[in-house]
Amino acid sequence: MDFDEPHGRPESATIEHLIDSTLGGVRSQKRRRLAHAACNHARNEFRMQAERQFQHWIAERQASEKTLNEK
Repeated sequence: MDFDEPHGRPESATIEHLIDSTLGGVRSQKRRRLAHAACNHARNEFRMQAERQFQHWIAERQASEKTLNEK
């Protein structure tokens, strides 16, 4: 990790929230750590992709259940 790298570069230092506040995490010092910008971005993207897949799965289940109830 390079503290001299400008913001936005893959090697630059960022603060990673261990439990993202958008997912119900609390912003506190104990729940943060240093991370490379590239690593932080990759982990966040993975979490968001998993969330999108889960929401899609729920929507499919609800549509399937609705179809069964209409018959």
